[in-house]
Amino acid sequence: MTKAMEKKTTSLDSLLSNLLTTLDEKKFFTILSSHIGNELKAHSNIIHLLLEDGRAELVAKNGELVEHGSILEKGAGVAGQVVRTKKPYFSNNVDRDPIFANSNIEGVIAELCVPVVVEGHVIATIHLQAHNEEIQFSRDNMNEVLELLKIAELPLRNMKMYLSAKFLNESLKKQIELKEKEIEKTKMGVTIADTYRIKDKEIVGKSETMKKIIMIADKIANADTFALITGESGTGKEMIARRIHCRSNRGEGAFITLDCSSLPEDRLEIELFGENAGIVAGMIKERAGMLEAANGGTLFLNNVDALPVRVQAKLMNFINDGLAFRVGSQMPYKANVRIISATSKSIDEMVTEGRFREDLSYSLGVLKLDAPSLRERKEDIELLATHFLNNGKNAEDQKSLSPGAITALMEYRWPGNVRELQSVMERAYILSSGKIVERDHLAETVFTKEIVEEVKEEESLSYSEMTLDELEKRHIMMTLEHLGGNKTKTAKVLGITVKTLYNKLHSYGMIDTKEA
Repeated sequence: MTKAMEKKTTSLDSLLSNLLTTLDEKKFFTILSSHIGNELKAHSNIIHLLLEDGRAELVAKNGELVEHGSILEKGAGVAGQVVRTKKPYFSNNVDRDPIFANSNIEGVIAELCVPVVVEGHVIATIHLQAHNEEIQFSRDNMNEVLELLKIAELPLRNMKMYLSAKFLNESLKKQIELKEKEIEKTKMGVTIADTYRIKDKEIVGKSETMKKIIMIADKIANADTFALITGESGTGKEMIARRIHCRSNRGEGAFITLDCSSLPEDRLEIELFGENAGIVAGMIKERAGMLEAANGGTLFLNNVDALPVRVQAKLMNFINDGLAFRVGSQMPYKANVRIISATSKSIDEMVTEGRFREDLSYSLGVLKLDAPSLRERKEDIELLATHFLNNGKNAEDQKSLSPGAITALMEYRWPGNVRELQSVMERAYILSSGKIVERDHLAETVFTKEIVEEVKEEESLSYSEMTLDELEKRHIMMTLEHLGGNKTKTAKVLGITVKTLYNKLHSYGMIDTKEA
């Protein structure tokens, strides 16, 4: 036996010994990651542990244990592909491979992903990564990993048995805790539906701007106080609020959304505080409001600028005293709620104009975060576009963007932000018959360059070449862009009502019926 073979045998013996004596799953896969880093050809390696609900958690990176690793949604990216097929997959150009669209792996140009399959069940995924073209993955590399997993079959079987027992124990524990909470809430006259509980979703974005926003959001999550998220319409303020909730100590509680702009004043007050509907069959009939339903969790007030002044006063009393009153009742109730608010308006301006309480603005905005427009995070446009294009699609149904389509997307100003991009990509998927989405499959506002480019002073406009409707649309879009997306100011400058402006933007496919 050669020295190289002896060294390899010794290394494998040491690996098996360490794996067989380790039941902590994170340490187990960290040991495996360390061996892979020493023995296999790759610039880096990571391992995701498959969770009971189908999501995958990053537990090891380059032989180092990862605490509180990022979570991949079920079926997302290449990990989702290999879990679904139980077959390895590699790509030497991940930027152009739709399967890697949601992976968000900055600096990686090639990747090999192998599922850890034990007795027909996937318990983890191993990822070998290359950061430059010196390494190109092939079937030989794939077979090396599979051979290693075959050698480690016994400790992997033990780990599968351990994980099965652990997941079962955790599931039973959660069921007991939920039942105890349900009983406790029933005693209080409040039952929270399971639909109010949400799961964390990764925010798609790799730009420095979004990295900073995510970092701030995670810091806010750790501080159990009120927060205000500002930003243009369609920038994903609710997604940020969801992340804050899920990563806070209230993550197991309810996350309830109330759009303050969608209801008349009386109805909004009832939805928020609840209602005492009177006596029915000798019993007081009460309806819990969202503050009660969100007890122990988070209440997200979207378009908080639309809160009527009277409701603002009642909410301020609740914040000060911790007590709220149902409509029609003199009996207060307590609720422990974190309020996260969102607005696309300037609350400071509304305070100056007397349309928003100054004390409430301070209370709701203890911590503030400004969601960036898509114009401020152009590096994310292609990543987001691919995500929306293939979101929820099977691997065989996924499509790619042509260079021309990518250029058009990058040049457009996106006044409707992420929501508009999502709408454009969902439409493009339907219009494209093949595997490639071309420039012409995009909405006209995106690929008609003269509509979206800023008009330079020396550039002459040929009005005779467009219809009156086209000219109106162009003027509205340019005014909206010039005013930073502020629809109230835009309507005032154009001499039309805000409602008329919304109707026109909706007809252009720029906004949904509701704004975030």
